[in-house]
Amino acid sequence: MAIAERLEGEFLSAYDQYADAVFRHCFYKTSNRELAKDLAQQTFLKVWSYLKGGGSVQNFRAFLYQTANNLVIDWYRRSKSDSLDQLMEGGYEPSNRESDPTRRAEMSWALETLKQLDPDDQQLVTWRYVEDVSLGEMANMLGEKENNVSVRLHRAMARLKELLLDKNAHGSEV
Repeated sequence: MAIAERLEGEFLSAYDQYADAVFRHCFYKTSNRELAKDLAQQTFLKVWSYLKGGGSVQNFRAFLYQTANNLVIDWYRRSKSDSLDQLMEGGYEPSNRESDPTRRAEMSWALETLKQLDPDDQQLVTWRYVEDVSLGEMANMLGEKENNVSVRLHRAMARLKELLLDKNAHGSEV
């Protein structure tokens, strides 16, 4: 019985520590608050089921992010054929994070620029600078060496900087 109690304690501790971060990650990926709540909840349910089934986790944060990522990918695959009208009928509301038009424009500009990077680079930048995931944790999640992740992140940031400077030079409105 002590093993089950220890397992439950570790899980609850991970939930307390990472629930908000997993929600923010899902919200960033989907721009839908209710969907993000559902995906975050599903993430913890899947991890709990995995643990109850005898699985072990070395790094809860990395495992939670990987599970959340997989759920987001599955959601996008299932909803790929849905049109925007269908999504709005189902309760989807485009994100309105800021009421200040200037702030909203800056945020939109930055996110659109980030989306110009390839998906792997977007993921690295998001994990590091939005989710504050360490290089070691990213390496663990990706199954790569920390040095490789560091180099990839550096190159992604250089491309992002180049895109931002290029947009500024061409007079993009912010």
